[in-house]
Amino acid sequence: MRLCICFILSLSIAIGAPFTDDHIYPVEDFYNRNVELPIDYANPEGGTFILYYQLSKNFDKKQPTIFFINDSQQAHGAPGKVDALAERYQFDDSFNLVRIEPRGRKYSYIDVRSEDGSIDWEKAYHLLSSWQSVEDIERVRQDLFSENPDTKIYLYGRSGGGYLVQEYLARYSHNAAKAFMRCAPNPLIMKELGYLESKHLVKSLDAVNPGLKAKLKEIIDRETVPKLELLWLLLRLGYQHQDPGPSQAVVINELHENNMDTYTSYMEKRGFSYSQLKGNTALYEQMGTGIFMRALECDGLYLLGPEPDYIDPLYYCYRDLSSSVFHLIEEGRVPPPTYPSLDDLRGIETEVFYLAGKNDHMSPYQIGIELGKYIKNYELYISDDNHLFQKHKDCYPQLRNAFFKYSSGSKELREARTCPECSEWKPD
Repeated sequence: MRLCICFILSLSIAIGAPFTDDHIYPVEDFYNRNVELPIDYANPEGGTFILYYQLSKNFDKKQPTIFFINDSQQAHGAPGKVDALAERYQFDDSFNLVRIEPRGRKYSYIDVRSEDGSIDWEKAYHLLSSWQSVEDIERVRQDLFSENPDTKIYLYGRSGGGYLVQEYLARYSHNAAKAFMRCAPNPLIMKELGYLESKHLVKSLDAVNPGLKAKLKEIIDRETVPKLELLWLLLRLGYQHQDPGPSQAVVINELHENNMDTYTSYMEKRGFSYSQLKGNTALYEQMGTGIFMRALECDGLYLLGPEPDYIDPLYYCYRDLSSSVFHLIEEGRVPPPTYPSLDDLRGIETEVFYLAGKNDHMSPYQIGIELGKYIKNYELYISDDNHLFQKHKDCYPQLRNAFFKYSSGSKELREARTCPECSEWKPD
């Protein structure tokens, strides 16, 4: 990922701007908690920071507790809004919900600036890594259940949050009774599968018309529109449609004929413009510098590899967005990321439920199949849906609650899997 100079400067101003004491969440009571933790668990004598987490209003230590895990590029549940998060995901009232403000954000602030106010990317790389975040999760568990340190938690995470759940289980599965992962990537399995997610655009276009790839290359070569703007648009269409190929084809066919109408209409909508994303300093101030770490930790093996011989929006857009982090590794200034070995997953005793989407263009359902070969107490459900899981919205709360309330293989979970609101898909 290669950031232009002006963008690096704007990020340095937005993210590097010093916070005052208001980075500590202003409310501290039974439900809103600030805990002092090491800035760097590899060097616990190197200082501390304040991490904020919140408990749901129904919190009762007699009830099971779900930790809602989100990574640094996910904005699930604003500070103080954990009850709204519980309502949105329709978690049963018989569960407590805990949301942790990820390290590096405003209310879990860690200063990663240099003396001149710019971002110290080496410092950010070490302090905002998934390895550190997983330790934060465990320390919150210890803080919350200090009177009963053997208390086991439940975990919920989707996409990058689901990757953090896997990393936590590889290290602390003895402290987790159940874990629900939705469309969670796994870098080692993605490599074994040949990076299926990177070929999604090519396959979508081939399903419509194999000639579209040549048209797309011609559009890029003649610079009809900015390359990354177009690739980001094509990538985002994978979130909007179960079968994005026809919509992607319309954009490509029109641009090939120098017709800008459909392309321009998308650029005027929220979420489709790459330049608007890169210029959204308010977003980066909210999310913190850690937002640039997740692509590396979820797709790093692929993104650090050679440029593909096909057009892949993931490679070009994410390499560009997090160029400062990738340069550190490629220049040998920091070691490449490490991932829990798949053998680490074999020792997991935790009950695990993996929800996959047949049409997921970011975390292909095959990841869920492969994970089941390593985790013994494992259940997989493949929905006829994509990465956003909007098609069968009434199904997913039933699956989550049945799994957390009962167990894998239970009658109640079997009934949830076959309820009218659900549409399970099974590969041939």
